[in-house]
Amino acid sequence: MTAASVPAVPRPRSTAREFISSVGTIMGMEFRGRFRRRRAFVVLTIYLAILALIAYGAYSVEAPAAREAAALNGILDTIGSPNASARVGQAIFTVLSLFQLLLVCFIAPAFTAGAISLEREKLTLDMLVVTPLRPGGMVIGKLLSALAFVILMLLASIPISALVLMYGGASVDDILRQQVVLFVSAIGCGVIGLFWSTLLKRTQMATVLTYSTLIVLAVGTLLVWRFWTAAATADPNNRFGEVRTAPEALLY
Repeated sequence: MTAASVPAVPRPRSTAREFISSVGTIMGMEFRGRFRRRRAFVVLTIYLAILALIAYGAYSVEAPAAREAAALNGILDTIGSPNASARVGQAIFTVLSLFQLLLVCFIAPAFTAGAISLEREKLTLDMLVVTPLRPGGMVIGKLLSALAFVILMLLASIPISALVLMYGGASVDDILRQQVVLFVSAIGCGVIGLFWSTLLKRTQMATVLTYSTLIVLAVGTLLVWRFWTAAATADPNNRFGEVRTAPEALLY
């Protein structure tokens, strides 16, 4: 028997390559079903239009007040004055940041709360499990593909957020920090939704528990901080009545 007739033994793939391949396979499958629909582009267009209207509304509300404040301070009564322009820019930046953060906290869990539970309901999870795909790669692929549309919306809104650079009050560093916070919040909210989707069999129950968890983290921790601060300030040992705040980590 010659060496040429001996069948070549395929090299085993490394764990990292198998993981990356599993993530890419899941993401490619999800992208084909999610981004080929017209609804994705319609929703993106409507979102950017609403974001532009919100920016214009913040400008319309804050510009007259900024002019009046500038006139009272003895500055030129124009929106082009430095202080008034910076005030308008800060208002627009604050409103846009809050709106996008609320959007992330509302939409990101909606995409991930059914990532695994829907596979159970459609009886397709067993077919995924028997494939050579690694379980960790499937979970990460589901998470990234579910959050891809949210991240696309955040990236598409950067030009609108950059309008504040014309007025001042916010710098490029502020916009970068804003995007980092939004991306991290999207990942955090998405992970919570994916956790409940993996743990439960029904998408409805997973969605309810996901939003309940987010409400506890967002509102419940604030209430605990306020109660803790009030109790510490009203402590009988606090003779001078100084304000004693609760640990700041509760507000993170």
